Amino acid sequence: MAARTVRLWAAGTTASALLAVGLVAAGSTAGAETSKPRPTVAVTAAPSPSPSTAQVRYGQTTLYTTDVNKLLNFYRDALGFDVLFRLPETGPALFGTVRLGPDYYITMTTYDNVKQATGMTNVGRTRVHQSEIVVLTPDVDALFARAKRAGARVLMAPKDQPWGERSAYVADPEGNFIQISTHTES
Repeated sequence: MAARTVRLWAAGTTASALLAVGLVAAGSTAGAETSKPRPTVAVTAAPSPSPSTAQVRYGQTTLYTTDVNKLLNFYRDALGFDVLFRLPETGPALFGTVRLGPDYYITMTTYDNVKQATGMTNVGRTRVHQSEIVVLTPDVDALFARAKRAGARVLMAPKDQPWGERSAYVADPEGNFIQISTHTES
């Protein structure tokens, strides 16, 4: 059983990488005013990256959804992420990327896109969630209120935790859990 789990994890990781590469390579540039696709090396200081000015991205979370546009807008409006990329640039998006600060990236794609790109037929929405996205902020209460105004489903109002953090939980439109947190002790 453990070997099967490892094989499925490896296949999923490989498929995600291939999906991201395939979508960026197949991207359309017609129409809207949005950012161009971000490479795995993000420029931090100069227009053309060199080893001394580039920051390598070692990973990112990818969320599956039925509506990429809705999820991109939610992370922008509720949590302050910047929308960096959406494919295609107009109409229903199949893929998108948001960023918070200089190096926290989340990509989004449709379930159908994952199924088509990977051949995995068991990809779909579920009511069981066993992971979360954590957004660190200096003011949990303010970001929680913003998320709630933007339509986040409240799972837990802000409260102080015994391990020295203040945290809250909300869910995005697809049902993914988001912990909003800050350290309250030094």
